[in-house]
Amino acid sequence: MIPRHPRVKNSVTVAVALALSLLTALAGSPAPGLPDDPVFHSMRDELSRTMTQLQLGKMDKPFYAEYGVADTTGVEVEASFGALVRVQRERSRPFRAEVRVGSYDMDNSRFIGSGDYFGFFEGLSGLVTDDSYEALRQDLWLATDQAYKRAMVQLARKEAYVRNKLQTEKIPDFSREEAVVAVGERTSGIGDTARYEELAMRLSAIFREFPAVAGSSVHLRLRAVSRYFVNSEGGLSRQPGTLASIVAHAATQAPDGMALKHYVVFHAPTLDRLPPEVEMAAAIRRMAGELTALRDAPVLEQYIGPVLVTGEASSEMIALGLGPHLSGERPPLYEDERMASSAFKSDLADRLNRRVLPAFLSVTDDPTQKDFGGQPLIGAYAIDDQGMKARPTPLVERGVLKGLLMSRRPRKEITQSNGHARSMDGNAPQAMTGNLLVEAAGGRSYEELKRQLVDLCRSQELPYGLIIRALDNPEITGGEGGFSFGGRAERSALAPPVLAYRVSAKDGMEELVRGLQFGEFATRGFKDIIAAGNDPYVLNRLDSAGTSGGFGFFFFGSGGSDRAVSGIPTSIVAPSLLFEELEFQRATTPQQKPPLLAHPFFEKP
Repeated sequence: MIPRHPRVKNSVTVAVALALSLLTALAGSPAPGLPDDPVFHSMRDELSRTMTQLQLGKMDKPFYAEYGVADTTGVEVEASFGALVRVQRERSRPFRAEVRVGSYDMDNSRFIGSGDYFGFFEGLSGLVTDDSYEALRQDLWLATDQAYKRAMVQLARKEAYVRNKLQTEKIPDFSREEAVVAVGERTSGIGDTARYEELAMRLSAIFREFPAVAGSSVHLRLRAVSRYFVNSEGGLSRQPGTLASIVAHAATQAPDGMALKHYVVFHAPTLDRLPPEVEMAAAIRRMAGELTALRDAPVLEQYIGPVLVTGEASSEMIALGLGPHLSGERPPLYEDERMASSAFKSDLADRLNRRVLPAFLSVTDDPTQKDFGGQPLIGAYAIDDQGMKARPTPLVERGVLKGLLMSRRPRKEITQSNGHARSMDGNAPQAMTGNLLVEAAGGRSYEELKRQLVDLCRSQELPYGLIIRALDNPEITGGEGGFSFGGRAERSALAPPVLAYRVSAKDGMEELVRGLQFGEFATRGFKDIIAAGNDPYVLNRLDSAGTSGGFGFFFFGSGGSDRAVSGIPTSIVAPSLLFEELEFQRATTPQQKPPLLAHPFFEKP
């Protein structure tokens, strides 16, 4: 029988007492070296009261608590065909209160009871947006009370579950870490928004040049966020951040009824670091031209053979197929085994010191790196969502898995955080990527990789090979991703190609094709890469598939058109990748007849 959790040990008591003495000393007035900020004061003072006074009868007091607030201003503009569709402004303060009872070895966290199908969404609220100390304290007080009561019930259920299960390993639920104090400037607002509306309208008007495009849209979103964090160990931070995004997407139909879609995305830390308008306009025009050409492209029914994945597609493939599996986040306990079977499980977390990639590939995640080759990396941050300093983390060295992305939830092999806890939308932070950098030793030029592709096809007596230049993103272009009770979206396959080219083995000529989707692809398929390029591609993307809650960048909701510019900022840098063999099959998307009448704008009188 597993004994009930121990009372907080002396060392823990001393650490908490020291942290509380700091918080108490700060209470009531600005502390030396800290700004006169009512959000800070309210968080700090209510946390101090929580740790000294909060207790239900003779039940356990909290041994740890934290608050995180995202003080947010923003604007979203949607335009279509040169006209405004909507303008939405935001002023909000999403926050999360977390209370832990028990001990660092065993607490109430990461246990999903049979009735807690959506329990991982609890804990998110919104603070008042006025700088009223009293009103802020009230919101924090109420949220903390609920979190504590929920924690007590959850711990009791978790203890009952553990007593009836054979535990082969005892791994702590929460790691002991040194407190981090890092106070940055508070972000200012986003200023006048009229110019954003005009820019979105100008970019969306480009689609007036393309009669074949049936539907199109341009989203522009700008966010300014001050992320506050305070915990009972003495951790305290305020981190400013901004993010600018422009997403253009379009759709049409082929004469045979096949639905076709395409998109182009621009992300940058600030609006002035986006590409010049003339470059964005050229990229949107090129995207619309490629979509038009897809209508007349032949359908490829099936393909098994060598594939060169290049440019945006290679980085997106790494983001979808490899990135989530580099997380060392230990899964929660599930009272209902059916829920456990639906949870995301890393294919690599149990393969430390094993080969997972070819020997010429290495992977590092470095959230401290702000640029790559002069291009901004939006996945950069200084403090993660558990108040830990971000650190460069080697993951794969010459093909061998040497590390994992870690939060404060230990695993047997790695017991400390490396500053990769990230979150949004109210779930507990989980370990995930920031800036994922793939490096190829002895990388080849694109022309060399294409020649190698052609040579492979000839040696296998194949009439052609494939080059993939862009993958779909259903969160932008439409369609739903899967969801698992583990708090992560789970895709059974990679997103289908948007731009795929059939390459003749006879003369290397390229022909655009359509209608393909990946066959079965597991993470082990990356070991079949036989060559890589010397052409690293910077892909800035918003990851809403790997999110699990917290106070990163907050956005307007999670569905519909909002998904185009929502998620946790991440960056992937990867070279072209030549696979010895990949399998594709014809897409099974539903088809319907095109509209009976022509687009009214292009109808001839």
